[in-house]
Amino acid sequence: LAFQALALSVVDLDFAKEQLDLMLRDRYLHPNGQLPAYEWNFSDVNPPVHAWAALFLHRTEQALHGEGDIPFLKRIYSKLLMNFTWWVNRKDRSGRNVFEGGFLGLDNIGVFDRSSPLPTGGVLEQADGTAWMALFCQNMGELSVELASHDECYEDLAYKFLEHFLWIAAAMNKPGEGMWDEEDGFYYDVLRMPDGSSTRLKVRSIVGLLPLCATTVVEPWQRERLPQTTARI
Repeated sequence: LAFQALALSVVDLDFAKEQLDLMLRDRYLHPNGQLPAYEWNFSDVNPPVHAWAALFLHRTEQALHGEGDIPFLKRIYSKLLMNFTWWVNRKDRSGRNVFEGGFLGLDNIGVFDRSSPLPTGGVLEQADGTAWMALFCQNMGELSVELASHDECYEDLAYKFLEHFLWIAAAMNKPGEGMWDEEDGFYYDVLRMPDGSSTRLKVRSIVGLLPLCATTVVEPWQRERLPQTTARI
């Protein structure tokens, strides 16, 4: 639906914003912050692309009209905060800054069905699920920068999301225990067994490439808007 909203933006930007706003209203957004995946399984998980969609629509509106819709961004931002908190509390089971997720849309290329209990027991830490959360942090940070230019209260949140991204990146790349395999030069899911042991699932797929896509360019004008955050970094 988020990508449908982006496609609609080419035809009708206001209608695309309305559709994205609709997805995050209380009729769909659970009180705990979860968004339904699809009609046959509300409890499954799709990649958190809604913050990226909001940014895309905002940049498109800026290009077309010279300025974005700040009230729209504020309204979307508050709902995205709830969804981000749900991901952190529900999909980082061990508090290690690495994430599960399950099916995760079209990126479910794995050894087994990642939405079902593992046949071996234990926990599957997903390279793509963790990468999506890294990108979610970057997108929320960029939204915070946009809003901080109108309300300085958002500057602390910009730093929060940057800090969270750095924790995720450190966990993914931790020598020996992380998802990055130095010898292969590739990211893999990590299977953590009930006895505490772990092993990388060495299956080469788009799962291992997605961490390379969690990238955001921070422009000089964005750094200038947040002098305190830049100094703390």
